Amino acid sequence: SSSSSSTAKVRDLTDLPFDLFILISRYLAPQDIILCRRVSRAWNAAFTDDRASYNFMTRHFPRSREMRQLSSSSSSSATTTGSGSANAPPDWPKVFAAVARRYFFLRSARPRQVQKIDVLEDGFLPVLPWNRWLKWNGHVAAFQHPDTAWTLGGDAADDDDGNDGGGGGGGGDRVLVYREVDSRRWVAYDLETDRRFEVPFDAQGKTVRRVRLAEGVLVFEWCDEKVPPDQSDTMEKIHRHFATAYDVRRRREEEGNLAGSDLDSTEVPRGCWEIVFRCEWDIHPLALPLVHCDRFYSAHTATHYAVYLWQPDRSHSVVGPFEQLTVWDISQACSYRPSLDPPGIMDKSTIPKVVGRFSRRDLEFLGVRQGYAPSLMEIRLDDANVYVHAEQHRWLAGHHASLSQPRHHLVRCTGIPFSGTGPRWFDECCADGDVHMSFCPRAGSLARVLGNTTNTTTTTTTTTTTRLTSSSSSPLSSLWPGWAPCWRHEEFPYLTVSQAVEARAGVRIVARQCFMMETLSSFVAPRISVQEEQGQRQGQNNIISGVKDGEKEGDDEEEEEEEEGEEDPVAEVRFADEMWWELMGGGKIAGDDRWVVGEDRDGRVTVVRF
Repeated sequence: SSSSSSTAKVRDLTDLPFDLFILISRYLAPQDIILCRRVSRAWNAAFTDDRASYNFMTRHFPRSREMRQLSSSSSSSATTTGSGSANAPPDWPKVFAAVARRYFFLRSARPRQVQKIDVLEDGFLPVLPWNRWLKWNGHVAAFQHPDTAWTLGGDAADDDDGNDGGGGGGGGDRVLVYREVDSRRWVAYDLETDRRFEVPFDAQGKTVRRVRLAEGVLVFEWCDEKVPPDQSDTMEKIHRHFATAYDVRRRREEEGNLAGSDLDSTEVPRGCWEIVFRCEWDIHPLALPLVHCDRFYSAHTATHYAVYLWQPDRSHSVVGPFEQLTVWDISQACSYRPSLDPPGIMDKSTIPKVVGRFSRRDLEFLGVRQGYAPSLMEIRLDDANVYVHAEQHRWLAGHHASLSQPRHHLVRCTGIPFSGTGPRWFDECCADGDVHMSFCPRAGSLARVLGNTTNTTTTTTTTTTTRLTSSSSSPLSSLWPGWAPCWRHEEFPYLTVSQAVEARAGVRIVARQCFMMETLSSFVAPRISVQEEQGQRQGQNNIISGVKDGEKEGDDEEEEEEEEGEEDPVAEVRFADEMWWELMGGGKIAGDDRWVVGEDRDGRVTVVRF
């Protein structure tokens, strides 16, 4: 019969109609799909078909940066052959092979390539952290690490994910800024194209205290090595401290694809990096001595810069240390440099303006004054508020440790509006735990990365209206700086030292330490689409708007249970034990789903490529 003759013609998987071939092949693992290309010529033609490769991408890697770039450029019509689109369609067989290889190494927590970079630390004197550490049962571990002599970031278009804990989200290209040993100059190293670009910062006669690249703005905090003439005879010499900002922008239209191999080629144009001076300003109205007891913590965005100054009282009074929080508007370019005008006689009309200054009394009223038992870990910024992140631990010891320690590990965030007036934002978590050993009552930072915070319970007292109505960084965002850093104690007594998060890809690299036991793990959330993530955020919307879980309708609860049941599990894979000291020698990691950057115990930068 005709049916039996048509069935006899199907002798192989590739003889099936395209729809049936896709339905069956989608059950294969990505590495198996790549191996199927080597079976025969017919299989190679079938598994390297553009439409089939695009379907494999949507099935296995819907949140990869390649798929996000396609969605953002609205070029989904280019997936079909001969669409007539003005832009050339991606080579989906090559894209799928490159992404499959990358995620194979990432999900197995194995580096595909390890690169070492020597960094010149001469002329770099970081601001020391507080004099406190973890001590328990004879074991000692660091609680806070000094800043590194390198920074990883991208331009403003690529940094929209932010970076929680020094991590670096986003899906665009990244540059590693450091000082070369041979040339003794600061350079920006493009990790994707393997090219280096000079940073126009003259380090001659300067001591760099901190370097940071965020939201397309590179900031150097530095001081003059020379002492002012009027301070040459004093016992404690002071130095003027400045902050110099540069715009970091990628010229996308000049050059084509510069990828090193055909397998990594995704036909995405990548140009040179342009680093241009923006402005410069004084960090302190007077000066600061280069001693370990004076400290300042800072943060910046594309438009604002904030610094928290802390100096011990040298008059031995009972008032306490000098503390001040200042916020500048650095959105406008200005050619004036205060470091080149010591007398201060040049025109200063275009210098960055101070938009907020909080004295010691103001900080005490807001509940963020540190005193002689400081708990400040870092400060964060958005377009209207500055956030003070503080931490206390039950095993803290040292000169700056508090005499009244919490039960476990207390993390707190206090948000202060610097634009206009308004109430503060307050959020804290103490990881008190329960009988099920869930020490953090929240779902953990990984759930926030995925947008699922239905189990989050905050101790928020008041919220700022400007923060909730801000369009550039909503409180519903998974990496909003107003959340208390619960990722630090999500597996108490382990302490999460650092993390690298790319929320849009659902990928997170975490480094945890429990005194003499260290763990470096890779969190990957496979096959969680953007649409499912939007559904998971519904619970967070209810929390922000003040709706309690018990006030929902029964039908809504059943729908949420069904959605949670369909959610793919999150896998945790550990790196090899020796990778800890290859990446965590400086106490910091950064990166995304393509690479993770850290520092080994010898001070060299380690780039682990997946």
